Amino acid sequence: MAQAQNGKINGSVTRADRKPAEFATVTLLKAKDSSLVKGAVATLEGTYEFDGVREGKYLVAAVNMGFKKTYSQPFTVNGAPVKVPAIALQETSRELKEVNVTARRPFIEQKADKMVVNVENSIVAAGGTALEVLQQSPGIQVDKDDNISMRGKNGVIIMIDGKVTNMSPQDVAMLLKNMPSSNIDQIELIANPSAKYDAAGNAGIINIKLKKNSNYGMNGNVSASYTQGKLPKGTGGLNLNYRNKKVNVYGSYNYSYFGGFEDLKIDRDNKEESGRITFDQHTYIDKKSTYQGAKFGTDYFINKNHTVGVMVNLGGNNWDGKGGSTTFIGNGENIDSSLHTRSVNSNEWRRQSYNVNYKGVLDTAGRELNVDLDYSRNTEDQHSNLYSAYMDGSGKIHWRGDTTRSSQPSVINIKTVKVDYVHPLNKTTKLEAGIKLSYVDSDNDSRFDSLKLGAWEYDVNRSNYFIYEENVNAAYLNFSKQFKKIGVQAGLRAEHSNVKGNSITMKQVNDTSYLNFFPSVFFSYAASKDHQWGLSYSRRLQRPSYDDLNPFEFYLDRYTKAGGNPNLRPQFSSNFELTHTFKSFLNTAIGYSHTKDMLSRVLEPDVDPKTGDTTIITYRYMNVAKKDNINLNISAPVPVTKWWKTFTNVSVFYNAFETTVKDELIKRASAGFFGNFQNTLTFKKGWSAEVSFWYNSRQISQEGLFRMNAMYAVNAGVQKQVLNKKGTIRLNVNDLFRTQHFSGDYEVGGRYTSLNTRWDSQQLRASFTYRFGNSNVKEARNRKTGLEDEQSRVK
Repeated sequence: MAQAQNGKINGSVTRADRKPAEFATVTLLKAKDSSLVKGAVATLEGTYEFDGVREGKYLVAAVNMGFKKTYSQPFTVNGAPVKVPAIALQETSRELKEVNVTARRPFIEQKADKMVVNVENSIVAAGGTALEVLQQSPGIQVDKDDNISMRGKNGVIIMIDGKVTNMSPQDVAMLLKNMPSSNIDQIELIANPSAKYDAAGNAGIINIKLKKNSNYGMNGNVSASYTQGKLPKGTGGLNLNYRNKKVNVYGSYNYSYFGGFEDLKIDRDNKEESGRITFDQHTYIDKKSTYQGAKFGTDYFINKNHTVGVMVNLGGNNWDGKGGSTTFIGNGENIDSSLHTRSVNSNEWRRQSYNVNYKGVLDTAGRELNVDLDYSRNTEDQHSNLYSAYMDGSGKIHWRGDTTRSSQPSVINIKTVKVDYVHPLNKTTKLEAGIKLSYVDSDNDSRFDSLKLGAWEYDVNRSNYFIYEENVNAAYLNFSKQFKKIGVQAGLRAEHSNVKGNSITMKQVNDTSYLNFFPSVFFSYAASKDHQWGLSYSRRLQRPSYDDLNPFEFYLDRYTKAGGNPNLRPQFSSNFELTHTFKSFLNTAIGYSHTKDMLSRVLEPDVDPKTGDTTIITYRYMNVAKKDNINLNISAPVPVTKWWKTFTNVSVFYNAFETTVKDELIKRASAGFFGNFQNTLTFKKGWSAEVSFWYNSRQISQEGLFRMNAMYAVNAGVQKQVLNKKGTIRLNVNDLFRTQHFSGDYEVGGRYTSLNTRWDSQQLRASFTYRFGNSNVKEARNRKTGLEDEQSRVK
C-alpha cells in the first residue's frame, strides 16, 4: 500500500478593499464535517501557511474583528503544495460571536472584557505550578509574601472554574504552589468585573480554568514532572472525561511534592531613649509539603434545555518547616549579645466543597435560570515549637521564657445559595438579575504554652479562643444593550453584611452591620474596523480575612511578633478604565483607582506589656488611610515570521499611600514598571522553544509599604511532540541567572528596617504529558458555583 503524503497549504486573507487583513484568525477544516484540523494567525501581509497536512479534502475559514466569517472553496491535498485563492472578508454591522480556535492557541489572548492566558501552549510553564504561571502572566506580580497583585493593585480575587477559593492570600499561594500547571487550561484576567460578580476584590478577578475534555466517548490525559532546584519537587496528575447523550462524568486527581527554602536577612536600627540599638538577624527555613487534590462531578441532561449537576472538590496539604535564626544585638559599633532561635512548624489543612446546580433555558427567547447550592468545610491544624536562647556579652547562655509551643486548630464552614436569571428583551438587549445568600462560621482555638523552670505552662497572655460569624445577603441587576457601534452595560449590586467577632478569651465582642451599594458602568465603541474603545467604572470592596480579625498575638522571636486586629474594616475602591484595541492585536488600557481604608500589613512599633521593652515590632494588618493608583497597560502579540511569535506586555503605574502609625503620618509614593517579553519559536518535526524575560522595577511594595528594589528573571524551555503528537516532552529552566529575590527597606517611628529574602527560584524541570481517548469529546460544563467571595478569606 502506498504511504500517504503530507502536503503544504498557503494563501492570503484580504479585506473588501483588497488590503491585507492583518492578524486574521485562519482555521483549516475538514470538508466532510467542518471539524477543526489546525489554526493559525495571519501575518502583517495577511498571509498564512499550514504544514504537514494529510491527504484529504479540506476548506479554509478566516475571520477578523468587524468582519464576517468567510470560507474558501473545498480543495484536495495529495502531497503537492496547494495555493488557496485569496479569501476576501466582508464587513458586518452585527456583533460577531466569539471564534474559539482550539488548535495551538497563542499563549496570550486579549478579549473585550478580559485577557486570557492559554497555559497549555506555554513551554516555560509546562510541568511547573499555577503560581509560577501567574508570575509570567501580563500585569501580575507576586511579592515576597506570595501576595498577588494586578496592574500594581492588591486585593485580587482568585477563582477556580468560576468559584472563588475562599482562602487567605497565604493559603491561596500554598494551593497554587502545589497545583500542577498541567492541570490548567486557561487563566482569565478580569481587571474590572461587572455587578454580576461579588463586590469583593478591588484589583479584579483571576479565574483559573482547569482542564476538562472537549461528541461522545471518553478521553483524558496523564502528566508528570520532576524539578530540581536546591531541593527536589515533583508533580503528577490524571484527568478523565466521559460523555454520552444523557450524562457527562468527569474527574481529576493531582499529587505534588514541594521542597524549598527561605533565606531571610533582616537588619533593624532603633533610636531609643536609652540610645541606639541594632539587630542583625539571619533566618534560614527548610520547607517541605505534599498535596493531594481530587475533583469529580456529573451533569445529567434532562433534555436539550435543562441540566442538573453535582460537583465535589477535595484537597489536602501537609506542610513542615524547620528553621534556625541568629540575631546579633549591639549599638551599631559593637555587639554585646545575641539571640539564637530554632523553630519547628507544621500545618495540616483539608478542604472539601460540594455543589448542586441547575441550568435551564426557559423558552425560545433565551430566558435562562441558574441555581447553585454550595457547602464548604475547611479545617486546619497548626503546630509550632519555638526554642530561644540568649547569649550575653560574656558568652553565657540563658534559656528565656519566650520558648513556646502552640497548637492552633480552626474550622470554617461556608454555606451559600446563588440564583442568576437572564431575560433577553430582544436580540440586542437583555436584563440579568440575581441573589446570593452566604453564611460563614469560623472557630479558632489558639493555645500557647511557655517553658518556665523546665516545665511547660499554659500562657494566658498569648492563648485565645475566637469565634467569627458572618452573613452577607446580596442582590444585583444588570442591563446591557448593543447599538450599531456602541455597547452599553450598567449594573447595581447591593450587599447587606452582618458580622460578629467574639474573642472569648479576651471577653471582647465586635458586632457590626452595614449596607453597601456597588454600581458598575461599561461602554464599548467600535469606531472602525481598526479601532475599538472601551470605558468602564466600578466600585469594589475587600473584606479582611477571618484570622486577621482575631486579636491574638504571638511572638516570632523575642523582638518580633505578629497579631490580629478586630477593628479592621473592609476597604472600598472606585475604579475607572479606558481601553483601546488596534487591529485586534494592540491593546492599551489606562486606569485610575482610589481606595479607602486599604488593608495592608504594616510593621508597627510596640511595647511588651510585661517588661516595658520598646524594641519590639508587631506585624499586623491595618486600614491604611487611602491609596491612589494610576496605571497604563500595553500588550501586543506580534508574529515576526511564521515560525517566530512574540508577546509583549508593559505595565506602568503610580501608587500613593497615606496612613498613620503610632500617631505618625506616613506618606509613601512611587512610580513602578513591570514588563514581560515572550518569544515562541516553532521548528520542524514537532520541536519548539520559548524564551521569556520579565522585569519589576523599584517601587513601594503593596504589603508593609517597603521601598522595594528591582528584580527580574529569564526563563527558557524546549519541547518535542512524540507518540503521534499525543505526547509532549518539555525541558525548561526558571530564573536562569538567579536574579529573582526580594529586598527593600522601611522606616517609621525612628526605627529603620531592611529586608532581603531569597527562595528556591532557580529550577531545572523535565515534564511529560500524554493525551488519550477520543479528542472530540465535548467538554464538561465550566460551572461557576456560589462559593466566591467567602472562600478567598479562609486561612
